[in-house]
Amino acid sequence: MSNIPIQVTTDLNQVLAQINTKLDKIDERLNKLEVGQARLEEKMDGLGKRFESQEFISRGVLIGLIVAILGGLAKLFGFVGNP
Repeated sequence: MSNIPIQVTTDLNQVLAQINTKLDKIDERLNKLEVGQARLEEKMDGLGKRFESQEFISRGVLIGLIVAILGGLAKLFGFVGNP
């Protein structure tokens, strides 16, 4: 058994064209990912603002409820006189 070298001949232009095609596809996919990421960032900003607004409203409702309960207890135990 002798080692006979194998000779491979290919056209480099075809190989480079295939590589360029694959790189173009990867570039398109990367652009789509960047656009998707920008959309997600905008949605996250919107959700953050909505959460802050909801938190403010919830805090206001809770304070109003506590004041109403304290007022009711004060009236019940006679801390507030009749006008």
